[in-house]
Amino acid sequence: MKKLLMLVAILYTGVLVGTATQEREPWIVPEEERAVENPLTASDDLIEEGADLYKKNCLMCHGEIGKGDGAATARIKPAPPDLTPQATRERMTDGEIFYKITVGKRPMRGMERKLTEDQRWSLVIFVRSLQGD
Repeated sequence: MKKLLMLVAILYTGVLVGTATQEREPWIVPEEERAVENPLTASDDLIEEGADLYKKNCLMCHGEIGKGDGAATARIKPAPPDLTPQATRERMTDGEIFYKITVGKRPMRGMERKLTEDQRWSLVIFVRSLQGD
């Protein structure tokens, strides 16, 4: 029995170490999805709606202002990326952000069944507001 417990402890430790050292795999978004344009026009109301949705669904992992430093990141490996740099704004299209919100990628769950299409687009607008102009 002691040997079995020791084996389980060793395996568990190996899983924790492997999980803690995981690196983020590139998230490849199909070009046709990247090319999709936001059908909504940014407005204060949509930014506010997106902010409310972000607080309810994203803040715990992505953090208060999108830095990837939310409270849940202590348990998530790899931690979410920082969404705010100018380079990220220039690299990611609205369609790419929408796609990632919609389908998700472990550990992030997709929001297609939880949020309407317009709500997901308002989240895109809010994320853009975090990135500045």
